[in-house]
Amino acid sequence: MSLRRQDLNLLPILRELIRTKSVSRAAETINLSQSATSGALARLRSVFDDELLVMDGRSMVATPFANSIQQKVEEACAAIETLYQPLTFDPKSEPRQFNIAATDYVAYTLAGRVAKRILDESYSASVRFHPISRNIEQHLLYGDIDIAIMSDKGAEHIESTLHGRRLFGDERVVIASTIDPPFKGALTLEAYLNAPHANFEIHQFDSVSMSQIWPELERPVRQVVSVPHFTALPETVANSGCLALIQSRLATQMAAAGLVTIHPAPFEAPPVEIYAYRSPLRSQDRSIDWITDLLSDISAHLPDV
Repeated sequence: MSLRRQDLNLLPILRELIRTKSVSRAAETINLSQSATSGALARLRSVFDDELLVMDGRSMVATPFANSIQQKVEEACAAIETLYQPLTFDPKSEPRQFNIAATDYVAYTLAGRVAKRILDESYSASVRFHPISRNIEQHLLYGDIDIAIMSDKGAEHIESTLHGRRLFGDERVVIASTIDPPFKGALTLEAYLNAPHANFEIHQFDSVSMSQIWPELERPVRQVVSVPHFTALPETVANSGCLALIQSRLATQMAAAGLVTIHPAPFEAPPVEIYAYRSPLRSQDRSIDWITDLLSDISAHLPDV
């Protein structure tokens, strides 16, 4: 099949049709009329000799063939878009908004410092933080999210091959209520196991079970409550008498309010390693290189804990 005979303008339409599985949503995304998008779908069906999208009840689903070519379509569109990108990125003249997916712990640690650098250096760029979602790899692939910042443990649950760059590490410590601690004296392993616990869990990301931390442990801890935000743990611990295993940087900030006390974990709790991940399809995007370098530089100057 000769490339010269193909209408490459159909490629981004095909990409959105497979992504959205909807003619109307694809039309809205690529700013075409619904009739023009329907016409493009008809032409694509003829080119590939496949229906691509078929009705299933009241909605449309991609055919097996459409699913099989989605990755190639994404790669082709990304490669073509890369050809038209500038070789450099100037954050002082280009008003680029970066979309970063991260837990509230990461945003708590980095967002203020990122904003200060943007203001101090008079950058035109801006950053918008989003919560981590279950399908984060899809958002990276589609370009909805530029960078996902999460732990290396969280990234292990993602099937796609992402490009990761280490930003910073953090120790895990245990926090207890100042008013109603569930133990007295030093925190021993037995006291830890006997205490009720609060936990952070956001889908499958960044959750570390006791079996991972302490493989020989036969008796699991009692998880009384699980919250979707790291920053909710200190208040939860303070008002419940539970213990929580949490990052040292966050615990230190929260302990300053006097609600919780900090204790070394009575076992070898693995440190948290935070990475910035990007889609391999965006590996040549100089603007993402710039924001990754900025995040890396900010992380390198975080105060010690």
